[in-house]
Amino acid sequence: MKTSVAMCTYNGSRYLREQLESIALQTHLPDELIICDDGSTDGTVPLISEFSRRIEFPVRLFRNRENLGPTKNFEKAISHCGEDIIILSDQDDVWKPKKIERLLKSFEEHPDAAYVFSDAELIDEHGKCLNQTLWGTLEFQPGDFVGTGQLRILLKRNVVTGAGMAFLGSLFKTVTPIPSGWMHDYWIGLLGSTLSYGIAAPEPLFMYRLHMAQVCGARKETFSQKYRLSLASNEEDAWEKLKSFQKLIEHLESTGMLASLPPDRVKLLRQKEFHLLQRARSRSRSVFARTATVLGEISSGRYHRFSDSYLSAVRDLLGSQQEETSNLQ
Repeated sequence: MKTSVAMCTYNGSRYLREQLESIALQTHLPDELIICDDGSTDGTVPLISEFSRRIEFPVRLFRNRENLGPTKNFEKAISHCGEDIIILSDQDDVWKPKKIERLLKSFEEHPDAAYVFSDAELIDEHGKCLNQTLWGTLEFQPGDFVGTGQLRILLKRNVVTGAGMAFLGSLFKTVTPIPSGWMHDYWIGLLGSTLSYGIAAPEPLFMYRLHMAQVCGARKETFSQKYRLSLASNEEDAWEKLKSFQKLIEHLESTGMLASLPPDRVKLLRQKEFHLLQRARSRSRSVFARTATVLGEISSGRYHRFSDSYLSAVRDLLGSQQEETSNLQ
């Protein structure tokens, strides 16, 4: 199997060289490296150009005229990949030497899998090991990521980090275009597990860097932090979440894939959609009606299966009250 690495860059010169060198030191080199730069104004582009001149595999650089943002930039990078397996890469991590080799082995052992993703060791901005793993901060147990269980996990929250992900090149046309409201890794992982399945490779295959400039991080939130975030959401957020999820169902319907899914998977998707609809509706109802709706969702178990359990219930019960209070001020 041949591999394409899809990397996105944006003003990443501080850490990019170390990431590029770690790709060049792989025991199994990629067949191509595709880089889409999103309008960098630092030394990112010259650094890539210098790297491409001395490396033995092809490096193709595409520069965006307008800033696309992470999701659309990754979609563009992936669209230029031409090999069997596409491996996603951030600009600020460090790959372990056998990352590509291990990912390919997982595909060989699971030929029907749509994607593979791995754990990572966390490092700080200086490259110092934090003695934590990515999956540890997510409280993710790879042993649970089997069968329909992986779809249940992903319908509750995303555990597939793009920086550790590789997927079949043939999956690209199936998952594009990626709609607004979705991050590329969550969209690809959720569709991959809906249509086929993914493999959680428990070995940490790269170092995931935590720093202030990154778009998404992996810092573990405390209960109080989660609680404050829950109360910070509003009615508009709830409707946007519903609309985003409905885009996934619409995508499956428009491509004819929904009709071919096993009934249990369709049922899970519809239950998630109904739960989000109930949550959104609860925000605009009277206190009595809202409480009845939330209690109904609690008793059905859908808050536990599809949201952040009782924290989400508290968000829906108290969030609207806070909105009403703020509107009077």
